[in-house]
Amino acid sequence: MDRSFVRGAAVSEQHTYKGYAFTDETTETEDGKFRARVRILGLENGRRSQRFIDLETFVNEVDARRRALAAARSWIDEEESQDKLALPSSFIPWQ
Repeated sequence: MDRSFVRGAAVSEQHTYKGYAFTDETTETEDGKFRARVRILGLENGRRSQRFIDLETFVNEVDARRRALAAARSWIDEEESQDKLALPSSFIPWQ
């Protein structure tokens, strides 16, 4: 099917990065621009988690898709850096 005949249609692309799966959900808007969107799936303590990120609108579809991929990787990197065991505490080491 030629996507140029279907406004707002999108072909989702699935990717994996650092154990997360994410899907480029970029869509064409009514005015012919492209809204960068991404859906991120992860597993936390045996439970599935899902995040949706809506980003800027672009004139060019390639730019919108690049932005969606960059945003997903950035979000995953940030999540990974937030090690729950590294939180500050009042623990004082035994001397």
